[in-house]
Amino acid sequence: MNRLYRSALLLAAIFIVAACADDSLDPLRFNDVKKGTILALRGTQLTNVYSLGKPGAEFYPRIIAGNEKFAFDAELLSTDPTIVESFDVYAIKRIPVTGGVTLERKFLKKVNFSEFKTDDTYRGPWVSVSINLTEILTALGLNYTVPADVETLLSTYKTGVAIESDINLTDGSKILAADIVAAGLFASNQFYPAQRLNYAVIDYCTFVSNSWTGTFAATENSEYFGAYGPYDVAVTADGTVPNRYRVNNWYDSGIPIYFDLAVSTDVATQVATIPSQPNPNRPARTISGTGTYNQCLGEITFNMTYTEGSTELDALVWKIVKK
Repeated sequence: MNRLYRSALLLAAIFIVAACADDSLDPLRFNDVKKGTILALRGTQLTNVYSLGKPGAEFYPRIIAGNEKFAFDAELLSTDPTIVESFDVYAIKRIPVTGGVTLERKFLKKVNFSEFKTDDTYRGPWVSVSINLTEILTALGLNYTVPADVETLLSTYKTGVAIESDINLTDGSKILAADIVAAGLFASNQFYPAQRLNYAVIDYCTFVSNSWTGTFAATENSEYFGAYGPYDVAVTADGTVPNRYRVNNWYDSGIPIYFDLAVSTDVATQVATIPSQPNPNRPARTISGTGTYNQCLGEITFNMTYTEGSTELDALVWKIVKK
């Protein structure tokens, strides 16, 4: 709470400076936002962006279950919270046209100020917002059960679905999402605007075990020896251990190794492992690695080590792509 209190003091100081300084000295451009009022992002989405380095929220068009939700917490930062009546949430529809796209705002939800809470969670009034993914898709004119619409999501919306919110004030005026443009706001985890968010669209294909056999192009990027490849490797199913595969030409040296793939349920669980194993040609040397695979692209990337006792012979990124 002390950090939020200090941030609130900083925000108040910025308001005071903005009131007295010229526009060139207003890096957060609060002069452009009526009474310094914004919705700041809080909760899981903020943690994802600033602590975990991943999208605030994401969904996978190929495996939509129908119960996914776009959810976020928003704290009202304002010199006078009583001027806020509500805010409206929109999805931005992208319509391909010759030479680019046309954008249309599609209304999703109104959140009244009466829904805001005032407690010890945050210094200012705050609210949790939740919108069904199916409602967003309907607003965009899409149906996740239609294959063509899934492909539209993966192409037209490959950079994500933009979600915007306009604040409605009691005097009838608005603070538009379009007003929230200062780069300084997006660079701060305390002021990051909840009025301009993105619902990331991630391609994901369900695991298919027999797709991982055949000829692959292998490349290496070694910490010691630099880049090498591509060269061909043949991948075959182990035949005994499920989802274990054997490679005939690791290191482009005819070294046989094996790796395991986890049956994934989403992008995060597309895990590949090279269990610690001796080099059959030189048993004193050990090969191991961990990584990820992309079922849609037919590629696997491993971070590997090659050792002999306590001596590291090589550390490399080894990538194979199906030909």
